[in-house]
Amino acid sequence: MENIHRDETLDILCNERLKIIQKKKGYRFSIDAIILANFVTLKRNERALDIGTGCGIIPIYLAVNGKTNRITGVEIQEELYGLALKNKELNGCDNVDFIKGDIREMADSIKNMNFHVVFSNPPFTKENTGRRCPRESRLLARHESTLSLESLLNSASSILRDKGRLYLIYPVRRLGELVYTAKAKRLEPKKIRFIHPRHGEKANLFLIEFIKNGGIEVIVEKPLYIYENIYYTQEIKSYYQ
Repeated sequence: MENIHRDETLDILCNERLKIIQKKKGYRFSIDAIILANFVTLKRNERALDIGTGCGIIPIYLAVNGKTNRITGVEIQEELYGLALKNKELNGCDNVDFIKGDIREMADSIKNMNFHVVFSNPPFTKENTGRRCPRESRLLARHESTLSLESLLNSASSILRDKGRLYLIYPVRRLGELVYTAKAKRLEPKKIRFIHPRHGEKANLFLIEFIKNGGIEVIVEKPLYIYENIYYTQEIKSYYQ
């Protein structure tokens, strides 16, 4: 049926509407991508850009769940870019496109594509910190080897039209750094949602929406809990249905 190689897996989600091919080893998308996809707001006719799209999970997830917006994913790694193209074809997402390249070098050239929304599930770990991943694909996806926080925000601000929106998922420990750096790039935080593993446990991640040249008021949304005992909460389950 699908062109799946021996070193790949086929993951089927959303009541068999979403099919994603991934490598058995190396970088594989996590629940973070699904959570971020459900935080992104896309209005009719808005164009969106996914920075570091990986296997294309977020644009394809949005498309199979009814978003007809034109969505472009940028990926620097050849292997992941190839998977994104396969997954686009597998899911029949005509409104999704993928580009191979380094967003730091492409930002100026794609400004004229008029993006209203940018989103990214970026590398969380600063370069030269944390445990190193043995495979290059996982290293680049998790460590800021090729895309630092400042580079990401600089690229997003450059690409977004005025009043455009940026959506990220990021570790709580870096909240202050993220907001400080974003404001220097004319990106104002507008909405934050903290993510907790369970009730009674501290938040370890958060979702955030920035608006380019926006006002200074911020809305803190209700917390998102991942687990109830050992099972996903009802909200998380709904993301996969």
